[in-house]
Amino acid sequence: MKSLNLLGIGAVILFGMLGDVQAAEWSDEQAEVWAAIETCDTHFRDKRIKEAMDCIHDDFSGWLYTEPVPRGKDSFEKVGVYFVKTRDIVAGELRPIDILVYDDVAIIHYFFVEVSKDKDGKEDASQGRWTDIMIKERGKWRWIADHGGQRPD
Repeated sequence: MKSLNLLGIGAVILFGMLGDVQAAEWSDEQAEVWAAIETCDTHFRDKRIKEAMDCIHDDFSGWLYTEPVPRGKDSFEKVGVYFVKTRDIVAGELRPIDILVYDDVAIIHYFFVEVSKDKDGKEDASQGRWTDIMIKERGKWRWIADHGGQRPD
C-alpha cells in the first residue's frame, strides 16, 4: 500500500503555494474555467454520475498515462464510472498550474493529490497531473479532451 509520505505532504504544500499565486493573477475567464473543473471533480467524488457525465462533451477523447489509446465518452463512462463507484475519495486536492483560455476553448494544467479507499477499506494515496481541454457550449464548460493521471512510476 502506498502512503502519503513526506513527498506527498511536500507536494500538497507546494501545490498550495503555486495555486494561490496563480489564482491571484487569474482573469474572470480563467476563474470560471477552474470553477468548472472543481464542480465537475466534486460531482465525480460525490458519485453524482449524471451530473458528472454532463461535464463530458459527446466528442470527448482522453487517456490516462497507462492506456495504450485514447477513449471516448462511452468508454469513459463504462470504465471511469466503475472506478468512481467502487472507491471513495477520503481526502484530496486539485492545484492549478496554468489555465489558457482562447475564446470558447481552455487548456488547463494541474496537479492532484488524493487518498482513496476501496470497498474493502484499503486506502491508497496517489498524486499526478492532468492536462484538460475544455470547450464552452451554451454557457457551460465541458471536457472535450484530457491526458494524465497518476504519476507513472
